[in-house]
Amino acid sequence: MVTATVDGQEVHWINQYAGPVASSSTAAGQPASLIASACPYCAVQTTISTFPDAASQSPATSIPASSATASASAKPPNPLPVSGPSNGGSGSWSRKAYYNAEAGDSDGFTFLNHFGGTLGKPGTADGGPAFGASLSYASSDGKSAATSPQTLQNRMIEDDVEVIIMSNRSCEGDSCGYTRPGGVAYHGFAGDHKLFMMEFSMPATGKTGFNGDMPGIWLLNAQIPLTSQYGTNPECSCWTSGCGEFDLFEILDTGNFRCKSTLHMAPAGGSSDYFQRPENNTIKAAVLFQGSKESAHIQILDDSQSFDGSLASDIIQAMTQDGGKGTMSSVFKLAGGS
Repeated sequence: MVTATVDGQEVHWINQYAGPVASSSTAAGQPASLIASACPYCAVQTTISTFPDAASQSPATSIPASSATASASAKPPNPLPVSGPSNGGSGSWSRKAYYNAEAGDSDGFTFLNHFGGTLGKPGTADGGPAFGASLSYASSDGKSAATSPQTLQNRMIEDDVEVIIMSNRSCEGDSCGYTRPGGVAYHGFAGDHKLFMMEFSMPATGKTGFNGDMPGIWLLNAQIPLTSQYGTNPECSCWTSGCGEFDLFEILDTGNFRCKSTLHMAPAGGSSDYFQRPENNTIKAAVLFQGSKESAHIQILDDSQSFDGSLASDIIQAMTQDGGKGTMSSVFKLAGGS
């Protein structure tokens, strides 16, 4: 249990960091996967952008999530994703995936959950409780499995419901590394320079009990949902070895108004800082990964920010120019980052 005083108020939460510290190479270069927990209008708008690349290269991207437990990952058009320029790049970033719940538009995303192999739906439950059920196609309300890809509806994602947002490129052969035989498997968003943009709200539900009124948005290393995210044997997942989880906006106890951000990997990190939970309105946010600086920057955006098909690099840099010193941003820097 961690206790801290923030703005004159006593704050309590439990940090559940990753297990034994792994080498820094454990998580390097792995596609990102996004997770979120119940909240309405999850990812009302979401987009992914990347640095421009040479004609022979394929930019890598990663995705935003909503307020129901979800994991997301995206893939470039070619089998081997390539990151943007190591110096941060110039020119414009191009959008690689987009979802607008209100308009019912989705491009480049696949919505999944964890009911693989149950009730005759695609996926597998082979391996028993140790592995848990594999990924499955999510129904349009996110609460059950579907026989084919569905677009998530513009509706409340209920408490203790999880939706996983991956790319629309299925894993073929060993292109994703190990995946569950017979499971539903899609690529994640690889690359060390990428941008997630999202608009969401987290209204209070008044629910109590397990996962009651505890919305969250987070990213996972795609190896976790592709193998075993909720199995009973921790050795079946790389989470315990620190392969990567990044909590972006997470409510850690029922009814709280503080959205915490925590890095679970090697190294792990977090603080007593928090973002105000958007209970009565939507907010827009960006998550910028910059491999050259070994950093990840979470930034609350102005309400006027649009999610266009392309963004100039100077606009993206302007989004994060305060370097995490303001009240509307948070920066995570790995060892060696500047």
